[in-house]
Amino acid sequence: MSGSKTTETNSRLNHLFDDLVAKLRSYIRENRLTHDEYRQAVAFLSEIGSTGETPLLMDVFLEVTVDQVDSADRGGTETCIEGPFYVADAPVMKSPCVLPHRSEEPGDVLILSGCVRSTDGTVLPGAVVDIWQADAKGAYSHFNIPETEAPFNLRARVGVDQGGRFEIRTWVPASYEIPKAGPTGKLISAMGRHAWRPAHIHLRLTHQGYQTLTTQIFVAGDPWIDSDVVGAVKGPLVASLQKHEDPADLRKQGLTRPYYTLAYDFVLPPILAKAA
Repeated sequence: MSGSKTTETNSRLNHLFDDLVAKLRSYIRENRLTHDEYRQAVAFLSEIGSTGETPLLMDVFLEVTVDQVDSADRGGTETCIEGPFYVADAPVMKSPCVLPHRSEEPGDVLILSGCVRSTDGTVLPGAVVDIWQADAKGAYSHFNIPETEAPFNLRARVGVDQGGRFEIRTWVPASYEIPKAGPTGKLISAMGRHAWRPAHIHLRLTHQGYQTLTTQIFVAGDPWIDSDVVGAVKGPLVASLQKHEDPADLRKQGLTRPYYTLAYDFVLPPILAKAA
C-alpha cells in the first residue's frame, strides 16, 4: 500500500510540474519575453525568497483561486482564504470568552456570536472556533505586534457550548495595507494597484467527522470591500455590525463607551465516506 501511494504521489507531482513548466514556456513564447525581463523575474523571485515573502506573494495572487477550486460543490458556509497570518496553537478557551488582549487594547469592543451546525441542521457542540484578526490599527500579533507586548493578541481556539453556540468578545478590526516595503508591495505599486484589505475576521472551524471550514467575515461598509487587493470578498461573508450605546446596556457589559455586535452562524458539511 505504501509503495502504491508513493507511486501515485510521484505521478501527481510529475503531472503538476510538467504542466506548470509547459504553461510557463507557452507564456514566454506568447509574450515574447526578453532575456532582460527573464533575469528581472529571476531576481524578483530570489528577493521574494530571501525576504521571506513567498507566503505573502502566493496568498495575494493565487490563494483565492485555490480556494475556489478546493471548495467547489462543498456545501455549508462559504470558505475563504487562510492568508499568511495564521498561528497554530493559540490559547484554548471556552465560550463565552474574551480574546487575549493588551490592557489598553485600542478601538471598539465587538461581541461576535453565533451557532455552529451541520448541513442537516444538527447543532455541533463539539466544534472549535479558531479565531484570529488584526487589531484596530490593522496589526497582527506575531507579525507586526511584538510577541513580548501581546502574545496571541486577539487569537484563540474557542470551544462552543452544548447548544453549539459561541460568544466571543473581541475588538472591531481595521482595514489595512499588506506589507509594502518588500518585493510584493513594490510589485503591486509598480502595477499601479492599491494594497488594501477590507476589515475582516479570520476563522477556522473544526468538528470531528466534519470538513474543516476556513473562512473570513468581512465588515459591511468598509471602503475597500469592493476592491480587496487579494480579491477574497464573497457576498455571503459580508456582515453588518450593530452599534449599542444605551447607558443601561453599557453598564451591564461593564463598558463606558458604545460597543458593537455581530451575529453569524456557521454550517459545516460532513466528511463523506469514500466508496469501497
